[in-house]
Amino acid sequence: MNEYVIYFTLLSLIFGALASLKLSFKKNTANVLVGEGLLAVIVATFIVVVSTHYGISFGETIALLLLVSGPIGTIAFSKIMIKKSNSNS
Repeated sequence: MNEYVIYFTLLSLIFGALASLKLSFKKNTANVLVGEGLLAVIVATFIVVVSTHYGISFGETIALLLLVSGPIGTIAFSKIMIKKSNSNS
């Protein structure tokens, strides 16, 4: 693959990660959940691109773990927030 394509992809993923971090630090709970899920996907994609370029064999495994644990963390966080909002009412 062309080296410039890889650099452009990595730069685009870094900008996407910064945007998702900005979204995660908003005060609304829905923004936090969306930002966390988006960041998990972006970081996993970044790891796959880097591991493919440098020939790291376990990069795909780490990315798969992130893609599985990201939605699980989102679901767990939303369940905790639901319990806290019900107890405050």
